[in-house]
Amino acid sequence: MIKTTLKFAVSAMLLLGGSALMAEQAKAPAAETPKMKPLTPEAEKAAYKLFDALNMTREGIRKAMEQSLNLQVKRQPAMAPYVDIYKKAFDKYIQWDQIKKELAKIVSQTFSPKEMNELAKFYSTDLGKKSMMLVPVLGQLSKRMAEAQIAKHAKEIRAEVDQRAKELETAAKKAQK
Repeated sequence: MIKTTLKFAVSAMLLLGGSALMAEQAKAPAAETPKMKPLTPEAEKAAYKLFDALNMTREGIRKAMEQSLNLQVKRQPAMAPYVDIYKKAFDKYIQWDQIKKELAKIVSQTFSPKEMNELAKFYSTDLGKKSMMLVPVLGQLSKRMAEAQIAKHAKEIRAEVDQRAKELETAAKKAQK
């Protein structure tokens, strides 16, 4: 799950940036970055150990980015003619050796070196490997179940949304008088 989350985070940042370029959106003012604790040598070593246990490698990151790009193109077909540019940019600018220290810093904000070592130990076991494979699947299944439940009640939800919209419109009209 951590592996999926970290890979997704990296891919999402890149693809969201790509989507913004595709839409030719104006640059928004930079959001203030929260203050991060410095990465200690102990935390860095523990994070790398965790990355190894999660099989987060140069090739793994590349594969995740390619899958994310393919998904983005599927959602936004207008990106298709530019896929080669994005792939070339990923290859040129996103190097595992360059991002792993930053990812280690991010992970160390949440987990102590001891916790990262424990996670690495767990993900090296058969149960840990099984969980890495099944947790994302279970997440997808639960998402589909929730979507199906919402779909069953879509008319009811839509009616409530429409009612609220009418109420807000009425309130806005009264405020203008």
